[in-house]
Amino acid sequence: MDGTAVLALAALLAAAATLAFVLRRPGAAEPAADLREAVAAQLAAAQQGMQGSVSLVARSVDELRAELQRSLGTTEQQLVTQTGSTQQALADVARQLGALGEQSARIGELAKDIGSLQDLLRGPKTRGGFGELMLERLLADCLPLSAYETQYTYRDGSRVDAVVRFTSRLVPIDAKFPNESYAALAAAREDGDRRSRRRAFLQQAKRHIDAVSRYVSPQDGTIDYAFLYVPSESVYYELIREDPDTDVDIRAYAAERHVIPASPNTLLAYLQVVALAVRGLAMQERTRELQQGVAQVRHQFDRFVELHDQLGRHLQNATNKFDETERALARASGAIEALAQAPLAAGGEQVPLPMHVEE
Repeated sequence: MDGTAVLALAALLAAAATLAFVLRRPGAAEPAADLREAVAAQLAAAQQGMQGSVSLVARSVDELRAELQRSLGTTEQQLVTQTGSTQQALADVARQLGALGEQSARIGELAKDIGSLQDLLRGPKTRGGFGELMLERLLADCLPLSAYETQYTYRDGSRVDAVVRFTSRLVPIDAKFPNESYAALAAAREDGDRRSRRRAFLQQAKRHIDAVSRYVSPQDGTIDYAFLYVPSESVYYELIREDPDTDVDIRAYAAERHVIPASPNTLLAYLQVVALAVRGLAMQERTRELQQGVAQVRHQFDRFVELHDQLGRHLQNATNKFDETERALARASGAIEALAQAPLAAGGEQVPLPMHVEE
């Protein structure tokens, strides 16, 4: 209700109160006619104002009701749309929860399989075979089939896990790294126990490096180094890290024996370096062969020059002999001409020439 309606209602109430006070006042005389008329006029005016205010309020209420209905319709539509989106989202969440449940079940089965695999890999032979399989898989994923060979046998009967071929050179790779001492090292909890087990781990690694160094065999066409493939990054890190508590430098020890430790992440990088080195050696050998070919061509060219000079001398001698024979022939021809013009003897007979040649 607006301010005009409130004022009209207040005036109507005031007029009614005044009339009631005048009519009911004790001991008062009968109200005059003009007073009744004035009060009646005020009541009529207040009633008209009240009716106008009521009409205005009714129109305002109708407009408010229409606006409220429109708002309610829009809100209802939004609620319907939002409810559909919420139901779709809940359905997606339910599907995702179902997929997560399936994945959780698969992870549980995988954990059981991993536990079974750990039990299976406890044996040294099985673990060595697993390392060879990982090495073969790595080489197969990164190299063509003709670039490597597994279980390569040397001329003396020894066998290496794999070799990589670069031109005429072989790169031997061993994949049977002992893991028992590392498992004991990883299980250590106290510092003293850990230091003693690390020393045992390094001693076992040194013995294995000595065994791998026998695969370096230039007479069999290998390069001057062999790779010690460590299938685990954690074991590789423990192998090459510097430890101030021990005086063993395993990297220097391996370098002295021409052995390069490599992990799954570093083996391919090492092989690429070896490929560049072998390519450089091949270019050097090719350059040497080219130099030898140039030397042979130079020798043949010198021999040709010598033969050419000899032929020139022979031609010069032949020319000289030709000139001598030509001069002798000229002298002989002159002598013959002189003999042909000799005078006849007396009697008109020609004097015979002596034909007898004294021996």
